Amino acid sequence: MSFEEKNRWAYGAITVVAFAVYAIAILSPKEAGKKDERDKEINRRGEYIGQGFVVVGAVGALVLAMLEADYFWIANVVYLCFVLSAVVSTTAKLVAYRRGFVAW
Repeated sequence: MSFEEKNRWAYGAITVVAFAVYAIAILSPKEAGKKDERDKEINRRGEYIGQGFVVVGAVGALVLAMLEADYFWIANVVYLCFVLSAVVSTTAKLVAYRRGFVAW
């Protein structure tokens, strides 16, 4: 199976799953917009934790640009840090929902 064919399969599967989640949200609109104080605090702290990787990516891209690295590497450092930011932020939020979070 070629790389492009694998991409098409992944794209198709992700599209179906995303639509299924969207449709489930439509079927239960009562819960869709409700946020309490705990939800807001978990979201805020999770975003703060994840944003550190965006800063690291910006500094890394700046250093690579100063070293006159190829645009390819600069773009990939920025993209990697965006992905790490999303993963770390989401993980922190899920841990906070399951275990609670310590007030600072």
